[in-house]
Amino acid sequence: MKQQPLVDEKIKAFENLCRERGLALTIQRRIILENLSSRYDHPTADQIYEAVKDQIRGVSRTTVYRVLETFVRLGVVAKVSNPHAKARFEADTVRHHHLICLDCNSVADCHDGRLDGIEVPTENCDGFEVRDFSIAITGLCSSCRREKTL
Repeated sequence: MKQQPLVDEKIKAFENLCRERGLALTIQRRIILENLSSRYDHPTADQIYEAVKDQIRGVSRTTVYRVLETFVRLGVVAKVSNPHAKARFEADTVRHHHLICLDCNSVADCHDGRLDGIEVPTENCDGFEVRDFSIAITGLCSSCRREKTL
């Protein structure tokens, strides 16, 4: 779990964004963002649903999905996509990269300035304008590697 001041900071920034954009700060949005902001595990929408369903009376999976997609559109959270698994979400929107385990599909953050400094090619991209990038590094996490050596 992340430290409470970081969670509080994320909630405060979201409250300000809602005021600026004229969006309602619903209890569903608040609780889902609090849950996501307190995690390091890059949960799926289903995992977030399981974590918040007892806190939000009558919440549906569809509501959780919609709230997460709204957060992504607003830039409040990031969607970590892996073509071989369900999308995962995280509240850390600062550029960083991900380590994705090919066995258990776990996702971990990789903060490495050398990767941030890679120049993304802009030639031969059919006019595509690069705004940001992240690198997904696939392999085996330490737990899965340990299991394979047993």
